[in-house]
This record gives sequence, C-alpha cells and structure tokens, in this order.
Amino acid sequence: MEIKRKAYKKLIEWKNKKGHKPLIVEGLRQVGKSYIVDKFARDNYSNVIVFDFRHRKELTTIFSNSLDVESIIRKAKLFFLDQNFDREDTVLIFEEIGDCPLARTSLKSFALDGRYDVIATGSLLGVINFRRKSKIKIPTGYEEYLHMTGLDFEEFLWANGISEEQISELKTFTKERKEIDCFTSDFYKKMIKDYMVVGGLPEVVSRFIDTKRNYIEARNVLDRLLFDYRADFGRFVDEDGREEIDYRLQSRLNMIFDSVPRQLANAKYINKFKYSDIKKGGRASEFKEGFEWLEKAGLVLRCFNVRALETPLSLNEDEGSFKAFVSDPGLLMAMYPIITMREFVNDKLDSKKGAIYENLAAVLIHKAGFPLYYYANGEKHLEIDFLIEGTDGLILYEEKSTNGRMASSRAVMTGQTPYKAAACYKIIENNFGEGDFYTSVPQFCAPFLLDEIKEKIYNF
Repeated sequence: MEIKRKAYKKLIEWKNKKGHKPLIVEGLRQVGKSYIVDKFARDNYSNVIVFDFRHRKELTTIFSNSLDVESIIRKAKLFFLDQNFDREDTVLIFEEIGDCPLARTSLKSFALDGRYDVIATGSLLGVINFRRKSKIKIPTGYEEYLHMTGLDFEEFLWANGISEEQISELKTFTKERKEIDCFTSDFYKKMIKDYMVVGGLPEVVSRFIDTKRNYIEARNVLDRLLFDYRADFGRFVDEDGREEIDYRLQSRLNMIFDSVPRQLANAKYINKFKYSDIKKGGRASEFKEGFEWLEKAGLVLRCFNVRALETPLSLNEDEGSFKAFVSDPGLLMAMYPIITMREFVNDKLDSKKGAIYENLAAVLIHKAGFPLYYYANGEKHLEIDFLIEGTDGLILYEEKSTNGRMASSRAVMTGQTPYKAAACYKIIENNFGEGDFYTSVPQFCAPFLLDEIKEKIYNF
C-alpha cells in the first residue's frame, strides 16, 4: 500500500525554492526515507540516478582522489552506462550517504556547481560523520536538511483511510475545545491505542492494515526491525568506506536500550534515568557515548530536567538529569512481553500502562518539533511531566491517562510557587473538559493541540 507522508510536501517546497542546496534527508532506518525520496524524484524529475552506497560498495570509488563535479560525473558514467547525466531536469540520489563519507564531503562541490539537484539519505549517525577517529571534515553551509521520523498520528490516520475532512473535524474540535460525541470519541480512542501498539514505522503500519489489523503480524515486523537495529549497534564506516564494529560499544548500547523500557515501567522511576540501573555500579562516564549513539541513530529520546520553571528552558537544562524514551510507540510495545501487548489491547493492563502513555506523550511532542523538558524538584515537591514554551509563556503538559493528580501544576497555576505558566493541559483518555486551572484534552487530539501551539509560534 502507498502511505502518504508530510515529507513529500517539504520535498516539493525544497525543489521550488530558488537557489536550493543539496538536501540531506536523515532519520532512523526504516522510517521511509528512501521510499518518499524515490517517489518524489520520479514524480518531479525526468531523469533520476540513484547511487546506492549500501548495496553497491564499488560506487564509493567514484569519490576517490578528486571531488570536483566534472571528475565525479566522468567516473560515474562508467558505472551507469544506461544513464544520460547530461539531460536537463536530473536529480542524483545518494542512498545511505553515511556509507560513503567522501560523497558527504562532495556536496559542497555540487552546491557550488549548481547543475544537478542532489538528495542524500541516511541515518543521522552517518550524516554527521559519527566516527571518533575520522579525519574527514564536513563542509558547512552547503546543504539543507529534512529530518524524518516514523508516521505521526495524523499520517497514521491517513494510512487507515481517514479523510482530510474527518481530520479537519478533529482539528476543529481541538481548536474549540469542544466535547466530542461518544461514537466519534470511542472510534479515535481505538485509533490512538492502535498507534501505541503498532507505532509509525511504514512497513509495520502497512502489514497491520494489509492483514486486516492483525496485531501479531505487526509485532512480527517490529521484532525483525528491532533485530536489524541491534545488528547496527556500534557499526561505523571508516574514511575508505570499510565497515567496522566496536563490540564493546555494541554491548553497552544493548544494555542502555534494554534499560529504557525497564526503567519506564518501574514504579520507582519518576525523576530521572539511572545509569546504576543499567548495571550495578554503572556511571555516566561509561554510558554517555552510548546514549549519544542511540539518540543520533533515532532510537532513543531524552527529556531533560530543568533547574527552574523559567524560559528559555534551554538555559535551565540540567544535562545530568533526564528521562529516556523509545522513539516509536510500536518499538516500545515490542520490547515488552507479548502478554503486555495483549493486556493493553484488551484494557486489562495496569502495571506498565503509565509507561506506555508517557512514552506516547514524549513521542508526540518530539514529532511536533518541540524539545523535550520536564521539571522535578524533590526539595520543592514539584513534578511536572512535560514543559513547552508557547507564545504567551510556559505551557504545562501533563500526561494523566492513568493518574489524574496534578498537585504541582495546580501549585504553579494558582500562584503557590514563584513560577508562572500561561496554560496547563491535562492529556487524558476521555473527552475535552475545563478544570479550575487546566484544560483536559483527549489523547487522540493531543497531536493537533501541539500543532496549534507550534503554528502560533511561527505565525508572526
């Protein structure tokens, strides 16, 4: 099945922008980068030439010795005998550019030359040249970026056949904070629950829909993808395009990754991720590089604690205190036993339910383009799930699908602390509602609330 993605529109905007530079489309493996780039290219160019560095290692030799465009094209013609590089309206696609570091460097030459549109795809690890001993320098200012994640909830609704008109109705409900009728509410509660089980990775979503919403079939794909991701742990490509694996780092990555869902589900895990829970005696110095690797790979999200409820939040960030989440809801679900998934689908899950909902909240905020922050201060007895900077000030974003208590937000919103906030949203399973200091928003409308907040920020 063909899955509609918002990235397609962004690619069109890039192509139509005068003087655009080579574009790098980066993100977690299997989020649909290659598919959407290939579809866009074949829809909008008369001549598409694909350099697949992952499956055609010999193509890396094109970029040896000289990186001027004339030299690159001259050598490329020997590998693509059936292609005409001299045709107008040509786009070059560099697939898995991280596997050919010199191709990454060559983007400066293509930007200055201007004859070819170039789109590169790859994981962020490869794009940023994540190699501790690399001598290759990345030129700056000669490329543009498009970050892709798995399907957001709106794209998930598209994939499930929900029309633009129906989604527009949801957006109107969100804007007006208008209570939704029970039938419609129950339908979308089921949709957001499916999103939590299946996630947004295109292959998983396609299998789920093609098999008439079979959770086990979707889970089988998730299990395979988790295996593939782990096989990539600690993998690097050197300056000559040779693959190497840091096995010590690989071991640490597995320990960190396994610890994230475990700590989320731990009732005592409230204020921060604990290195000592990865292994006995674990320290930041031992696992810091691993966390950076998993973040750059796009598998893990970190939500940082702030020292004060004051904007800008970035200036109050406590780098050593954070929570960790899995970047895709389906991947998190697949990291728990299959019985957990079964109980969640059948509304019988208690122990890990809060972890699943909190992880969803982090994913939705991240997909909306906001950095992840929270506040936890034991001395002041204040804990707030998530914080967002809005146009009128700080927004308190509380995920309360399993626990309705919001004493800390109440204290802030009613002037019982030195801090101030512009609004407080309580994200719940049920319908819209107004409290004395907060607005309740159903989970399935939370993505549209976040879009609304973002739109106000950029509309000036």
